[in-house]
Amino acid sequence: MSEPSTLQQTTTMRVVWQEPEGAAQPCNHFAATLGLPTAAGVPEAIYLTIGNVEPPLLVGTEADISERLQSTGGKLTVTPVGRYVLTRGRIDELIKILQTAAQVFDQAQGGVK
Repeated sequence: MSEPSTLQQTTTMRVVWQEPEGAAQPCNHFAATLGLPTAAGVPEAIYLTIGNVEPPLLVGTEADISERLQSTGGKLTVTPVGRYVLTRGRIDELIKILQTAAQVFDQAQGGVK
């Protein structure tokens, strides 16, 4: 039986983003769910689901529109765009990135929220 080897060398690597494929997807609904607990009783991660809801197309007479609204049963369906599993540390990174993006956006809008 051989002894397991360990890498004693450290190196620095740069992360380079590829250009995303396809059109950007609109997202207007978000859900976060805690993962299953580990043996220590703490959640393994956070599951982030991002989706989009579009309003129903309401055209025609008032009767047509009323019928269309009644046919929804008072519900709109969220279409999932993506589902992601993030550690607590990655959630902190995402929060920081989104806060920075919001500040840059606000500055570009003249400070208007």
